[in-house]
Amino acid sequence: MTKILVADDEADLKLLIKQKFRRNHEQKYDFLFALMVLIHFKMQEHPDVDIILSDINMPKWMGLPLLCKLSESHPLVKAVMVSVYGDIREH
Repeated sequence: MTKILVADDEADLKLLIKQKFRRNHEQKYDFLFALMVLIHFKMQEHPDVDIILSDINMPKWMGLPLLCKLSESHPLVKAVMVSVYGDIREH
C-alpha cells in the first residue's frame, strides 16, 4: 500500500481527498494528513511515507523550502507540489 502524506493549510482538503478516494482506492492508498507546520513531526511518526502531496504556496512555510528539506532528510520520498494559482512569485 502506498502511504501518502497530504500537507496543506486548508483543513477542508482532508475531507475532499477522503471523499474522492473512498471507493476505488481504499486498498491502494493510505492517506495521512498534516497541517504544514506539523509536517516534520508527521514524517518522524511515519518514516515509511512514500509520497508527499503539498500546496506550494502557504503562509509561513512555502513549498519550495519544503522540497529542499525533504531532499536532505528523506531523499527517497517523492513530492507532488500543487497550487491553485496561475503563477507563483517568490516572497
